[in-house]
Amino acid sequence: VGETGVGKTFLANFIHQKSSYKAEPFISIRITDLPETLVESEILGVEKGVATGVLPKAGILESVGLGTICIAGLEDVSFKTQALFLRVLETGEFEKIGGTRKIKFKGRIIAEFQEEPESLIKEKKLRADLYYRLNVFEIYIPPLRERKKDILPLFKQFLKEELKKRKIQNFEISEDLKSFVVNYQWGGNLRELRNVSIYPSLKYEKVLKEDHLPPNYLLSISNPVNSAVDSRLSLNHLKKRYIKSVLARCGGNRSEAARWLKISRKNLWEQLKEK
Repeated sequence: VGETGVGKTFLANFIHQKSSYKAEPFISIRITDLPETLVESEILGVEKGVATGVLPKAGILESVGLGTICIAGLEDVSFKTQALFLRVLETGEFEKIGGTRKIKFKGRIIAEFQEEPESLIKEKKLRADLYYRLNVFEIYIPPLRERKKDILPLFKQFLKEELKKRKIQNFEISEDLKSFVVNYQWGGNLRELRNVSIYPSLKYEKVLKEDHLPPNYLLSISNPVNSAVDSRLSLNHLKKRYIKSVLARCGGNRSEAARWLKISRKNLWEQLKEK
């Protein structure tokens, strides 16, 4: 359970990789991505000879073998669809569409929710009986803003992974970039942090600085005051970040940025050098 982007699928895969069945498949699905008319066939599979022109196929429950199915979006589908999983969890068996043979389900199901399941039950979005079957062990993943000590190590790891793709091993992170990363609110959580780490890796210098962030992160144009307060910026830092945002908006053209700011080009350069 956790907000969007906190790493629910990542954790589910981590659990799978640490299990005795890590060599078996790990299948992650958002059930709402499946066409409603094909949900049953995708989950259960189709038996041979069910209809003319319809080919037999293995569903997710069969394909996973002894592995793990990670399901997101259960609260957004009908109770009828939720009942498919309830029956499997209750009986440990399923039948393909058009089949009569009982097939043993040998895998594991991990469900992801963005809201507390109890609230979803009250809102009649989630079957209570399905939740009780799923709730063998519940893990709450807090958002990044509630675990600030994890942010910098995660950012460093993501940078390391991105730079490794470019065969770069040595890098440093400047203090201003560290400060930004730790104090930014990260509404998109782990997913947003990982995506932002790509940009500095593409603009690689040995010391990665705040300047290497995507332009829209230098200062939130939609709400610059709140952005500055959320990031706990000093007045000098705010001024410097604003200048960098204007420079980025001007495509790096210092003369145009100086005209925008109504200062001389020399003053602009001095402001950027100022610590």
